[in-house]
Amino acid sequence: MSSAIDRDTALLETLLGDVLEEQEGRAFRDRVFWLRDTAARVRDGEPAAVDKLVAFVAGNNATALEPFVRACSMQLQLANIAEELERLRRRRHYDSDASAPQPESLATAAVAAGQSPPAEVARTLERLDVRLTMTAHPTEATRRSVFNHQQAVWRAMERLDDPRLGRTGRRALRDELCEVLTVWWQTEAVRGVRPLVEDEVRRILFFFEAVLFDAAPLLEAEIARCFARPWPPAQPSVRFGSWAGGDMDGNPEVTPDSVTRTLRLHRLTALRLLQRRVQALAGAFSQAEERLFVSPGLESSLEADEAELPDVAGRRPNQHEPFRRKLSFIAARLDGTTRGLRHGYSSPAELEADIELIRASASSRRVADGDLALLLCQVRTFGFHLATLDIRLSSRDLRTAIARLVPGFDTIAEEERIAALQGIPPGEGAPPPEVFGAVAAGIREYGAQSLGSLIISMVERPSDVLAAVALMRRAGIGIGEVPTMPVVPLFEMVEDLARAQDTMTVLYDHRLYADQLAAVERRQEIMLGYSDSAKDGGFLSSQWELYSAQERLLADADARGVALRFFHGRGGSTSRGGARTHRAILAQPSGSIRGRIRITEQGEVISQRYSHPELALRSLEQTTSAVILATIAGDREVPGRYRHEAQRLADRSREVYRALIYEDERFELLLNLASPIDALIELNIGSRPASRPSRSSRLTPAGLRAIPWVFAWMQNRLLLPAWYGAGTALQEGDRELQREMVAGWPFFAMLCSTLEMSLFKSDLGVAERYLDLLNGAGAGELWEPIRAEHERVVAAVLDIAGTDRLLANAPALRSRLTHRNPWTDPLSYMQVELLRRHRAGDAAAERPLLLTINGIAAGMRNTG
Repeated sequence: MSSAIDRDTALLETLLGDVLEEQEGRAFRDRVFWLRDTAARVRDGEPAAVDKLVAFVAGNNATALEPFVRACSMQLQLANIAEELERLRRRRHYDSDASAPQPESLATAAVAAGQSPPAEVARTLERLDVRLTMTAHPTEATRRSVFNHQQAVWRAMERLDDPRLGRTGRRALRDELCEVLTVWWQTEAVRGVRPLVEDEVRRILFFFEAVLFDAAPLLEAEIARCFARPWPPAQPSVRFGSWAGGDMDGNPEVTPDSVTRTLRLHRLTALRLLQRRVQALAGAFSQAEERLFVSPGLESSLEADEAELPDVAGRRPNQHEPFRRKLSFIAARLDGTTRGLRHGYSSPAELEADIELIRASASSRRVADGDLALLLCQVRTFGFHLATLDIRLSSRDLRTAIARLVPGFDTIAEEERIAALQGIPPGEGAPPPEVFGAVAAGIREYGAQSLGSLIISMVERPSDVLAAVALMRRAGIGIGEVPTMPVVPLFEMVEDLARAQDTMTVLYDHRLYADQLAAVERRQEIMLGYSDSAKDGGFLSSQWELYSAQERLLADADARGVALRFFHGRGGSTSRGGARTHRAILAQPSGSIRGRIRITEQGEVISQRYSHPELALRSLEQTTSAVILATIAGDREVPGRYRHEAQRLADRSREVYRALIYEDERFELLLNLASPIDALIELNIGSRPASRPSRSSRLTPAGLRAIPWVFAWMQNRLLLPAWYGAGTALQEGDRELQREMVAGWPFFAMLCSTLEMSLFKSDLGVAERYLDLLNGAGAGELWEPIRAEHERVVAAVLDIAGTDRLLANAPALRSRLTHRNPWTDPLSYMQVELLRRHRAGDAAAERPLLLTINGIAAGMRNTG
């Protein structure tokens, strides 16, 4: 690691040590660092160190272990802060270095785009449409209060980087850090109750308020600068959506009322943010009328404002400051919009027009293209809705709703279902589920732009999608003055991905769906489920099925003149599609991007990417620059031998994976006993249940949702879903061909690099300790084939890469991940012991056990 990150890490460790000494005593502080040093000696191969670590854990009761769990967890969270500060320094270094732009930046993309015809680049930028959707999936283990303390530490450490600081300033900042760390230490680290849906909505809104609302226009300015495009842009390149408050799939806490309240919260937040920006400009824009050319349009507008809002006109002596007057009127109208008064804006377009009036009279390009242009970008990006709210429903729930209208619907053949759905008249008979009424009311009250799409999860057949269209029509959506919502099928299981083209072909040819498609200008979005497809068939199989399904779906849509956008439902962990975003986008099938993409941002990924304005801008640049480069790359022909090998790898790895996960009766016991899955269910990190409805009290691979499934294997450090089955498939293949595929096919290169990252994060030495929890059960016999498969996949990945150790070509990343182990390993040892005691009925073990989950999640920088 660089000297700067070493310095930051050492300082934070020392300061926390000082806090621990004050709060818990010198002996406790010394023992905490003894744990770190002993774990490091275990890594160095010292057998006696293992015995000492085990003896320490076994020799303390649960209550005594809890502060050690908290201390190790805090050290890992401080290490994360040090790493983010290093990212920030690296960005600023590139920004100050004129010799070369930062990799994966818009500036780098502009250089690469210079090799393409200017007209092609211009077309790419004109249709650039990136949608980022924030989800409320339960993968964020950090409490909001703890997150706020982390942010305070980050800000203080960032100020310490200022070379102008003297000894007094540095001493004051160290004191501030100690105070924050003390309050953090005294804060409960786990939630006492499961968060409400509204808590999840407000958490998402926090990132818009704190960072994204101001970062988005800066991204647009950087695009304009790098590519010499008009500024400000008429249409934003990046827009946002959210599932929080609208994701009803398997979450009984999300109700029609949740949808209504969320739409209201989105609107109030957007209007409040706009009003604050306008008021700030009103305070700053003191230009005198005699030094401006005030257009007739602005003069007429001011006269109309004064007539309609006489109270505002008389509030302040700014009669000769036209911009300040106009901005005061704009702020008043935004307030009227919030309160539903007559003088409020009826649409964002009216606000845009008022801002443009000021820009036209600015008498300075710098003023017109400065803060006013940024404000205009915010209006165009966020409107009065901030982020579109998607509604997600399961295909099962839709079938149940239709069965109330069509008796026996579940028992009839697919052809009969389709015919029955065509015959359901709008607005007659039994009413549709209440959520459709809430959606219709939301469209009427807040406009169609406030709502995004209707996502249908677990789509298996065309009737699942047609059911949604029929129910929308019964609620009056898409009828008369209420515009329809785009319908997005989500294909999640491997077999459903394989049949996706057939499903869409039936829909495209069906009259009911053809009418729906025409109402959205023949634009179709299809969501791809990374999580459940990987849980269903393993990592290699999932990745190839997602890739090949896109190719088939795209060819069919092109032949029909349908504009297709793919919605990538990626998670944070590698087994849920969490490869580096830039590289993952460039690895998509040729021609599948075309300037438009939609991606989920889930759980801890949101905190990692959007907690700091500069790093948020960096993340937005990485995504946008990749979309631009993928679009102008043109068609890349993938050789048939590559495809044949990819299909063989997918089939063979899926066979091996499913033989263990779904066909071996002993595996269910391994999941339930050798992972903390039971404790994860008790951790209050999301409003959504961890498993699908089932009559069995035992958690099964089939019944468990993908997120806790991955979370459990991340906790015990095995990361099983991320690699199992890949070793056998790779070893049985042609190694020279595989090396050629890495060199010549971005998809396969991304796949192998993602595998390598997962393997480096996995630790069979630590994972093996969880086998002690089996108490002699037959599931322990599965360890040998698991260990052998791990050895095979590591050997194959190293052989393909031509290296002798994992991440050999990424030394900085390897160093950062290795540095965490001495703090993460003691948590794993304590988790195993606490799981044993908790399952034996020790009630005192529950709280420290839940704290180990938080700590290991921080150490792995992934949950689910």
